Amino acid sequence: MSQSPPEEAGPTPASFPVVGIGGSAGSLKALQELLETLPEKSGVAFVVVTHHPSGHRSMLPEILEQSCDLPVVEATGSTPLEADHVYIAIPDAGEWRLADGFLVREEAGTGEPEDSAPGGARRKSLPHAVDTFFRSLAAERGRQAAAIVLSGTGTDGTLGIKAIKAEGGMVMAQDPASAEFGGMPTSAINTNLVDYVLSPGDMGATLLPYLQGLVDRKSTATKELLDVPEKTLDRILESLRERTGNDFSGYKQSTLLRRLERRMHVHRIEDPEEYADYLARNPAETDLLFREVIISVTNFFRDPEAWEALADGFLPDQLRAAADEEREFRAWVIGCATGEEAYTLAILVTECMERLERRPPVQIFATDVDSMAIDTARGGRYAAGIAEDLTEERLARFFVAEQDAYRVSKEIRDMVVFAEHNALRDPPFTRLDLVSCRNLLIYLERDLQRELLPLFRHALRPLGLLFLGASESVDDFGEMFTVQNKRWRIYRAGPEEERHPLPMKPGQRPELPRTGHPGPAEGQGGEPSVDLTRNMEQLLANQFGPPSVLVNDRGEALFFHGRTGRFLEPARGPIQNQLLEMARPGLRAPLSKALRDVTSAGAEEAGQRVHLQADGEAEEVLLEVRLVRAPRALRGFRLVTFRTPAAAEPEGPEEAPREAPEPAERAPEDRVVQLERELEAARQDKQVTVEELQASNEELQSLNEELQSMNEELQSSNEELEVSKEEVESLNEELRSVNAELESRVQELSGVNDDLKNLLDSTELAIVFLDEDLQIKRFTEAARQLISLRPMDVGRPIQELTTELQYEALTEDAEEVLSTLVPKEVEVQSTSGHWFQARLRPYRTTQNQIGGLVCTFRDIQTTKRMEFREAYFRAIVQTVREPLLVLDPELRVQSANDGFYRVFGLRPQEVEGRHLFEMGGGQWDHPELRALLEEVLPTDESFQDFELTADFGDQGPERVWLNGRQLQRDTGEPELILLTMATANAPSP
Repeated sequence: MSQSPPEEAGPTPASFPVVGIGGSAGSLKALQELLETLPEKSGVAFVVVTHHPSGHRSMLPEILEQSCDLPVVEATGSTPLEADHVYIAIPDAGEWRLADGFLVREEAGTGEPEDSAPGGARRKSLPHAVDTFFRSLAAERGRQAAAIVLSGTGTDGTLGIKAIKAEGGMVMAQDPASAEFGGMPTSAINTNLVDYVLSPGDMGATLLPYLQGLVDRKSTATKELLDVPEKTLDRILESLRERTGNDFSGYKQSTLLRRLERRMHVHRIEDPEEYADYLARNPAETDLLFREVIISVTNFFRDPEAWEALADGFLPDQLRAAADEEREFRAWVIGCATGEEAYTLAILVTECMERLERRPPVQIFATDVDSMAIDTARGGRYAAGIAEDLTEERLARFFVAEQDAYRVSKEIRDMVVFAEHNALRDPPFTRLDLVSCRNLLIYLERDLQRELLPLFRHALRPLGLLFLGASESVDDFGEMFTVQNKRWRIYRAGPEEERHPLPMKPGQRPELPRTGHPGPAEGQGGEPSVDLTRNMEQLLANQFGPPSVLVNDRGEALFFHGRTGRFLEPARGPIQNQLLEMARPGLRAPLSKALRDVTSAGAEEAGQRVHLQADGEAEEVLLEVRLVRAPRALRGFRLVTFRTPAAAEPEGPEEAPREAPEPAERAPEDRVVQLERELEAARQDKQVTVEELQASNEELQSLNEELQSMNEELQSSNEELEVSKEEVESLNEELRSVNAELESRVQELSGVNDDLKNLLDSTELAIVFLDEDLQIKRFTEAARQLISLRPMDVGRPIQELTTELQYEALTEDAEEVLSTLVPKEVEVQSTSGHWFQARLRPYRTTQNQIGGLVCTFRDIQTTKRMEFREAYFRAIVQTVREPLLVLDPELRVQSANDGFYRVFGLRPQEVEGRHLFEMGGGQWDHPELRALLEEVLPTDESFQDFELTADFGDQGPERVWLNGRQLQRDTGEPELILLTMATANAPSP
């Protein structure tokens, strides 16, 4: 699984669906049949791209105008797209792409340039104009793109439909049976990505409702699907799990629901529950949904700058290190899909090794959950359109041109081992120099990402490389990996060996059996049951009962009927039921071929006439192998029948047996005919043997790769078990240490708790701790004097307790502080008239969480008494008519009475806080007065009748008599100075 539709797919409101139609030889008739079915108004634009010889004017626009009610426009240069039009894009002078709503022809690198073929030969490049347009259509229109592949030779369009599907679009292909040339549609169908296989005349009836549904629904369907009931989604995931053995519960739900919506839209199903029922009834639809979810779409050198960064900056060092240590260079490509990324890595490794003096052995493991994609990767054969993704030099060197395709060279193929493998479930490969996992993590939920990244670190050697997709990162595991190239997501593992225990199977869910396609592959063989006997007799009764054998898909004989001894005999050695081992000479090769045709090639039946030697005489036998469809109990088995010419002809009731001619009566030419038949049979046997040998070699190679993969997995599991054992032993030791530490901590906490209790009690403050529900958590001894508290009251609500305080709003204020988190202070009296300051503050934990309230009640009776006395004396001072000043030890005015302001014509802001000698115009700055205040007063405590003459305002010089006294304070605060004054013109009382 290499690429999937983007998280937010869909066109802008101003866009409309666009259908790309690709074809080549024989597509004209198909185009006419398709366009005849299209209405004049559909809200869809159609773009036709066909192969056309360069330098010849095409008559296609004029021809199609006669078959279509829509306007037909031949694209030229840069042509804007409009709905309800058919555009003909003829690639005679360049390839066509869709960009920003315009059909654009690119001149450079178009047409049919000559490329260098392998071995230095010259050849014409294979056309891929349809692939080019389909790719641009996918990028431009996303889910509102559709592709139709019509008659034509070659494989053009195959890569393009992969891009269409990757973006959530829809794909149709012409039924090869109705195509004049079936190469292009067959190649498309073989990708298993085609949604509909129809004749051209039937396409419009399916295409337009599908696209109209997109226009009408836009994103509504997605929003509805996001409300799929959990039970319904679980049913759908369970169907996938039972059918494929893969669990998609960790897949990002938004992506999963979009894929689900598309399959529902294909079947015109609106209700998810109805689709779940449909899925349960149709196993084939489960396979299609599985393919939809894991769309295996990739290409060679995808993100070429990323591959260039890997090859230039990192691969050479990794290869050089492997060579220096005389070991194998090992890499693992996860989610390899159809193999392009794995072969890309192999190409880069090969190019890098050419620049090294010493070259290590190379082993690249490439895995995916899609068995069909793995089969494609193993074949190494790709559509001609890959030429767009490869330079001419690489195409010539690393690929072999075949008809309409390219095959990976043996040098590159031998580097890669492909295997079906689920990285979330199966043991990982280990001792790797490189792990490439591009564009997989972004489609998994965060929890699965956190499981996979430690697995990658476990799989890598110290200083091994991790290569991720452009939208992926290892942010949560920065201690395991260091960034080497931030833009292209290349990371390096740490220098130390990874010794952390790894779960045996990360992300493991219970392994479910894969039901696969219906057939007898599971649990067959052994003694036939009574039901098998009855069903076999019913089957043979329908076949007129010739000598027959029932076999399973492994070639094991399950039931014999009739006289089969003329054709079969027990093999030497231990008893076995392999039918081919029982076949008589001359019968084994054709029997093997017929069984293979029915088992592997998908044929319903196969057979041929075979000449056997029986008792020294030649005998012609009609060998037939047929796939059993009924009765239902035997469905999926194979029925092998042996018919002689006499048995093959109907026998009349009174027909007498024919006498065989005597050997002496045979003519010489009969002998020649017999020898020719035997020679032809021998040739057929030889051909069958060669084909079997080739098939066996392919199977052995595949089996060898699977065994290598299994061996790696077993080795990885053994290493994990050894590490786990060591970790368990180490963990036991750590647990002992932790227990000892915990005991010590408990003792420490007990001591801290005692210290805290004594500290709180020693403060003699009344403190009550409340939880979030205003229930008592803890209290000090002093609090019991104000609130009726006992040790058993812990856990009781504060409002249920009686208190000596006249504070009815305590509960209301506590709730307010809890909701606003703003501390509150209130002065309250007890029932005896004693004053307390109640302070309510939020209780914050070490994690800065709010855990309740702290209520403190402080005795402020002395403070209140002093405040009362101060207010009392202030009132007396203000009633005195003579001027009075109160100074602090620094001789700054603390306060003055109204008489002072009235007599000297000053305002409070000119007096309070000012130094006495700076007040007014400096009239008070007299040396003798300064000496009295600074020197005499601190020792004598008072002075009297000091006369001061100065100009205090507009009245001219004036005499003032001053008396000074220190004011003693019991609070320990600095002493103050009181100045009283009398003036010569003081008013009489």
